Amino acid sequence: MLLSVITINYNGSEKTIKLLNSINSQTDHDFNTLILDNASTKEDFDSLSAWCTKAPIAHLLISSSENLGFGQGINLLTRKAFEKGSDWILVLNNDINLKPDFISLLKPNLTPGNDLVGIPLDEGGHIAYAGKIQWLKHTLQHTYQLTSLPAYEFYAIGGAFAIRKEVFEKLRGFDENYFMYFEDADLSLRAWRKGFKIKFIDKPIAHHPEVSFSGKKLGSPMLLRLHYSNAFYFNLKNGPWYIKLAVWPWSWIVVIKQLIKTGIKQNGEQSIAILNGVVDFYKHRMGQIK
Repeated sequence: MLLSVITINYNGSEKTIKLLNSINSQTDHDFNTLILDNASTKEDFDSLSAWCTKAPIAHLLISSSENLGFGQGINLLTRKAFEKGSDWILVLNNDINLKPDFISLLKPNLTPGNDLVGIPLDEGGHIAYAGKIQWLKHTLQHTYQLTSLPAYEFYAIGGAFAIRKEVFEKLRGFDENYFMYFEDADLSLRAWRKGFKIKFIDKPIAHHPEVSFSGKKLGSPMLLRLHYSNAFYFNLKNGPWYIKLAVWPWSWIVVIKQLIKTGIKQNGEQSIAILNGVVDFYKHRMGQIK
């Protein structure tokens, strides 16, 4: 079995290098590593590139001339990994850190009996084992108890998960209509509906104490715009019939609420961003925001 570890850097070379250092420190080195730089500044990319050049373990650094977002970026890296003969893909956010035995503890779970493996995240004081599928919500919550997690109610969190090559290919990877947010829930739902097995494990734990750095760099208004446009799309695409119908009045309620807020000059910038998210959805303007 050949495992590829993949991650994306977007103006976060300092955090990405910390992740790569923890990857270099693994007791099991039987894997390869691929990094996509998502159109970072020249300074940030040069810093990461210089580190990769001097690293004791080879890491493949790929540069994109435009920010592809999370899903499209992971799809690109995954194709590269499959070209190298990988059987499994381990996806990690760049702001995660791993203990030295992470890979050795993970590998026993990468078996033909499992198709998609959800990895627990230490979010700084509590462990998130999965995300919870919720309808008509602009953001999804994590669950912090590992019991029997039915795949139709929970999803493997995109910050750290592993997936088998055949499964990723049959699912055609992430839906690239999501620039970022909701693509992990979408992938898990599609996997479950096609009969693939999703396993949520209790170890190893990936340490992820901070909010996604890429989300911070996009800024709060852009984050809100993406969350709302993607939430409408996710519900219309994946929800049961009554949820699909409810998407439209839900979007109208959101519009009315935000128009009232702008009228009374309350949180105007955030309200405009949310309204733009609604417009993006209605105009099918998904994926990368220009």
